[in-house]
Amino acid sequence: MKILITGIGGFVGKHLTSYLVSEQNKEKNQKILGIDINLENFNLGGYSLYNQNIELEEIDLTDREKVFDVIKRFKPDHLYHLAAQSSVSYSWENPIETFRVNVFGGVNILEGVRAFCPECRVLMVCTAEEYGEVDNEDEPGPIDENFKIYPQNPYAISKSAADFFSSVYSVAYGLPIFISRSFNHIGPGQSERFVASDFAKQIALIDKGMQEPVIMVGNLECYRDFLDVRDAVKAYFYIINRGNKGQAYNVCSGEKTKISDLLNILISLSETQNIRIETDSAKLRAIDVKVIYGDNSKLRTHTGWSPEYSLKKSLEDTLGYWKKKII
Repeated sequence: MKILITGIGGFVGKHLTSYLVSEQNKEKNQKILGIDINLENFNLGGYSLYNQNIELEEIDLTDREKVFDVIKRFKPDHLYHLAAQSSVSYSWENPIETFRVNVFGGVNILEGVRAFCPECRVLMVCTAEEYGEVDNEDEPGPIDENFKIYPQNPYAISKSAADFFSSVYSVAYGLPIFISRSFNHIGPGQSERFVASDFAKQIALIDKGMQEPVIMVGNLECYRDFLDVRDAVKAYFYIINRGNKGQAYNVCSGEKTKISDLLNILISLSETQNIRIETDSAKLRAIDVKVIYGDNSKLRTHTGWSPEYSLKKSLEDTLGYWKKKII
């Protein structure tokens, strides 16, 4: 079994790789090739890359020739396409770069697979941001995969394009492509550009006496669906092995959580009393969807997947990660 992972150096890529090399999931004669634009400081925790038969290559996925070369040479059986510019706020600042990485890079992957290994099973990781605002008169309910695509930020627009390319290539060329529409992932190792990790890092700094007992926040009135990254990568594994080709799957907890409630859980885990909350205008988005959470029943039914980590456990581990990282 040869597995190609794009974006292996990222938050999700490292967790997926750890999942794939764990004893309960490791395939016979498994070989992993991980590619990313920068792998200078890559490590996999307690796992030895050599012992786990993992190789790394630095590749810019917008370089069509290099993408084709690695796919032609490696000929993967499974390909997890995780690499992306995945920050909504950054996408507002850099929409052209976001589109270049997410769309052109994704199409290069699809074209490389079509040309050199059309039997390779491909998971194109997309986003729930594609759905945009849910148009319900009353309280918005959970979103299933039949909801219309209505992206409302540059990141969501770029991933919607990747989503459509994937479904069209699956039909037009018969490629075994699977699509995830992933909701918010959280957990240890996530960048502070994302809300849960941002709050956790600030609390870690406060508890270590390196920041005043004030947490700077953006919009706390939104509701989001938070899923532990370790449950998310298990879902990706289940989709690529058990899903129906050409299908999109919501990867989510199925529950909505108000951002203020998430913050309150983290504050309750702090060692510091009387933490104040202040709004930072720089953390506010030009457009911010009020409520978005998913229906994961299709994923459960088609693959047998179910989540294992509670929201509190995810936040505890995220806070613990930052307390170890900040010295």
